[in-house]
Amino acid sequence: MSAAKAILRSMGFEIVGERIPIRRGGFEISDVDLMASKDGELYAVEVKSGRLDVGGVRQAYVNSLLVKAKPLVVCRGFADPSAEILAKELGVEVIVLEDLFLSDPEELRSMIREEVRRGLMEVLPTVINPPKLELIDLDVLRAIASTEGFKEAAESLKISEDDLGRELGRMRRQGKIPRWVRDYSELREWAISLLKSHGETFSHSSTEKE
Repeated sequence: MSAAKAILRSMGFEIVGERIPIRRGGFEISDVDLMASKDGELYAVEVKSGRLDVGGVRQAYVNSLLVKAKPLVVCRGFADPSAEILAKELGVEVIVLEDLFLSDPEELRSMIREEVRRGLMEVLPTVINPPKLELIDLDVLRAIASTEGFKEAAESLKISEDDLGRELGRMRRQGKIPRWVRDYSELREWAISLLKSHGETFSHSSTEKE
């Protein structure tokens, strides 16, 4: 994060906030890594330790709409041409970190933490005793696992965002969603892993069932 802040400041941005939570229905559905301003414009900044893929572009765009700011991503470049095309279509500005900044120890630790977290998310539900799920829990998890955002999940369930927030809050209180799940991407990964432990298969790279 320090490397991203340094390069933004060098480009004339002012950092006005960090780790800004986005809440709907009493549930934290996402967060914005940095809020920055420049020339009277407010930017919602997503910081990626790796390359930006299509899912990351969508996340940055949706988060910026939720906080009423312009979307900006600081990353190591694009994962593939489709991500670059989508970023241009949606007006998501992208700043590529130079190799000099990539040697920053904090960025290296961030990359390692992300890989460890993903590995734990993959195996935890099968290692520990999975929670007993009711039919409504399975419906909610399937909606989360199959969508890219909170609003889309609520629409697939044909309920309001507030109602979905209440359902997720209940599941969190019952221990079916861990306390350390903070944003939608982590919630989606947990849903996919938990559904796999109950015999359902979902792909991390696709919103469709395998």
